[in-house]
Amino acid sequence: MMDPRDQALLATCPVVAAPRFGALSDMPNGQRIVVARNGWFVQTRLDWLDSITALGPEPPTMRLPYGEVQERLRFSFGPLPIRMIEDFVAYGRAHLPDEVAGVLIYARSTGRLRLAICEAERASPIHIDYRRPPMAGDETVAVDLHTHGHGPAFWSADDDRDDQGIKVAGVFGLLDQRVPMACFRLVINGLYKPLERHPWQATQAHALRSEDEGPSAMRDGWMWRVMRRWQRG
Repeated sequence: MMDPRDQALLATCPVVAAPRFGALSDMPNGQRIVVARNGWFVQTRLDWLDSITALGPEPPTMRLPYGEVQERLRFSFGPLPIRMIEDFVAYGRAHLPDEVAGVLIYARSTGRLRLAICEAERASPIHIDYRRPPMAGDETVAVDLHTHGHGPAFWSADDDRDDQGIKVAGVFGLLDQRVPMACFRLVINGLYKPLERHPWQATQAHALRSEDEGPSAMRDGWMWRVMRRWQRG
């Protein structure tokens, strides 16, 4: 007989085999491990998130008799909202050289995000301690944002220690430059999945491409169209 503590653990995070001839069964909000022919995956469902993420880069050496699973990432609110991200970057610029922090909060009742700035307890050009804003009962943090001031955007050891639970994390650097840099990643209980494609990356690329064409070209050209496309989803 299985120990009740192990039963509780498996109920919290089940392990399932990927079907070879059918579709992977739906799951309620929660998390499970999927064993597949092409690797091991963690599947996560929340009100705002539906993701399947590989737990390692290589498939198992043994030929398992299961089906294959493909990674996926879906947000119920659509693409990350470029306008809110720009508002956060503007706030970070206004508070240079110190770091700032903010969150995009998801409301189950509306299915939408809102930007909230975190109250800084202590802030400097290299560190920030902060409190998250109060939230309603149906709200949860979906995206965690902070800046590195004049420094580059990267994931520090402090970021790895602080980034727990399940969320999207974003860090912005070089805020004193014309086009700041950014990194985004999906955080799943200590697993970090870089998000190579995000709206700020597209905006940054087209902004740099149009850099020599002047402010009016930036407003009316590539950058403006990319922003509108991401806002529409």
